[in-house]
Amino acid sequence: MIAANQIGEHPPTYRSGGRSMIVDPWGVVLGTVPDHEGHVIADLDLAAQGRVREKLPALANRRPATYRWDDTAEVMR
Repeated sequence: MIAANQIGEHPPTYRSGGRSMIVDPWGVVLGTVPDHEGHVIADLDLAAQGRVREKLPALANRRPATYRWDDTAEVMR
């Protein structure tokens, strides 16, 4: 998972915390940006990702009809 976040102060009184990161399927943080503007890079082990997908077949539980766009719905303009 890649989680991007803003950092800094924003008008009128908002603050974003930063800490953008890349996390593997088991929750191990592969890379993170400290508390400043920047970027993060991580090596992805695609073979390991394939093994995780075999052990944790989350995509097998998808229900596409649940998030399919309803063609009969009226679009508000």
